[in-house]
Amino acid sequence: MKEITGSSNIEAIGHKDGTLSVRFKGGAVYDYENFPQALHDKWMEAHLAGESVGSFFHHHIKPHYEGKKREASE
Repeated sequence: MKEITGSSNIEAIGHKDGTLSVRFKGGAVYDYENFPQALHDKWMEAHLAGESVGSFFHHHIKPHYEGKKREASE
């Protein structure tokens, strides 16, 4: 997972084999299956351009993809 700086809610993001993983501040990790690489890339480009990671998540991801919380041992 790639550590994210400057976000008040999201700590790290990863994308592997079609699954987006998001670690939130506080340690909870959610996985979003069947997540397109192109949308992950767009999110990272937006982040590098200074766009809010959390805002992008709440507008483009949360309403359209169902996240599954990982168990503490995973």
